[in-house]
Amino acid sequence: MKSVYCSTISKSRLYQFLALLVSLEKVRKGKFQFFVLCVDDETYNLLKKLNWSNVTIIHEKELSESVRSLRQERKIHEYCWTLKPVLLETVFNQNPKVMRVTFMDSDLYFWEDPEIIFKEQVNGSVLLSREEKYRPEWKHSFVKKIKNITGEYNSGFISFKRDSVGMSCLQWWKEKTAEACRIDPVKGIFGDQKYLDDMSKLFTNVCDITTAGVNIGPWNYLKYTFTQKDDLVWINQNKLIFYHFSGVRVVNQENKVELIHNSPLNTPFVFTIYQNLLTQLVKLVHHIEPSFNGFATEEDLKSYW
Repeated sequence: MKSVYCSTISKSRLYQFLALLVSLEKVRKGKFQFFVLCVDDETYNLLKKLNWSNVTIIHEKELSESVRSLRQERKIHEYCWTLKPVLLETVFNQNPKVMRVTFMDSDLYFWEDPEIIFKEQVNGSVLLSREEKYRPEWKHSFVKKIKNITGEYNSGFISFKRDSVGMSCLQWWKEKTAEACRIDPVKGIFGDQKYLDDMSKLFTNVCDITTAGVNIGPWNYLKYTFTQKDDLVWINQNKLIFYHFSGVRVVNQENKVELIHNSPLNTPFVFTIYQNLLTQLVKLVHHIEPSFNGFATEEDLKSYW
């Protein structure tokens, strides 16, 4: 079964997207196909210059006018969230032999092959990753309150299979995000993400990912002990497949990094590995295109909610 990946990026996520590609090159040994949707000319032109052989670059201008018109009424991050199901549908439509498309946020980093996930649940029409929230000091009532706002799942890694259920779910998600893709707890909306709770209830064969080591991030890393052996990272007794560096922002040329979700106190050593790679990638991009500025804007440094 042919499986491909995709992501939507703006110029302020370019450095992290390159880190994602580097990690996939390592764990997949170059055997993968990635489709990336760029929402600005600078990002599109830079990726064209990089000419990554297994990356297909799509410009926002290739989308329908009805989709692009939403940009006028939404903040840039809301617009990028809206484009997730649009991109997934585009990849399916333009590649009839592809049987599974997986959306990945640009701030993921892989230590193990993601295809392990799909081999373990080959029949899942939609695969969702739960966003397990954990802090030692948090009470159950507080965790429940957060989940009521953000939802049970994280939309940074979501996989659709080309079958009747998968395509129906994708169409439904696309329609919901077109209606609203902002953060509005009063109305039960959290970007593109809270809709996944309803998706899992409305459709059959929408499955929680059961593979260990998936969707570790600032919401749960304190639950685990991180160790490294050779090129593998372990969390407790399981291999880490990917870490979601949500909230990481590259601020300037000196690779100053800020975390908008949590303090860098007690962050696992994988953060240092990631930051060192970002440093190299910032230098690489500057060498190729000195005028490119992919550093975080003032808006980027604000928490979304």
